[in-house]
Amino acid sequence: MAAMIFAATVISAGVANADAVNPVQPAAEPNPAAPADNSPQAAPVDPGAEYLKAFDGIAGTFSNDSTLGRVVGTTAGVLVGCPVGAVTGGTLFIPIAPLTPVGIVGGCLIGAAALGFVGGTVGSIISGSPATMNALTQQYQSLHSKGLIAAPVPVQNSAP
Repeated sequence: MAAMIFAATVISAGVANADAVNPVQPAAEPNPAAPADNSPQAAPVDPGAEYLKAFDGIAGTFSNDSTLGRVVGTTAGVLVGCPVGAVTGGTLFIPIAPLTPVGIVGGCLIGAAALGFVGGTVGSIISGSPATMNALTQQYQSLHSKGLIAAPVPVQNSAP
């Protein structure tokens, strides 16, 4: 039963990843004819495509820049979590006096998994945030210049 659940999960994740990697591209639209009076004409902007392009840019930036922090954080979490879990028997906060071989190995695995996950998450946030904030600002300015995001409303002082 567990093998069937695992297989279904892997298959469905593979389908989702394939769609995310190779999204369906819309059909190419023919180029509009040039105006007869040779006046400049602004190209139409597709808001949906521009927003998706902005979100992809931000997500890609975080993904690229957070990898090193995730690796370092996970490694540090595993190196700290295994001994802590082994000493505490897997509870990670209460030391246990009788250390059995099963408790030491199980505690090491639990501690490494728990602190490795937390370390990887914190490391990716720390290393990916600066570049993500820069990309967020750039994408905001790009969308604003195309008229897809309004300028911030200035705060008015209501004091008499």
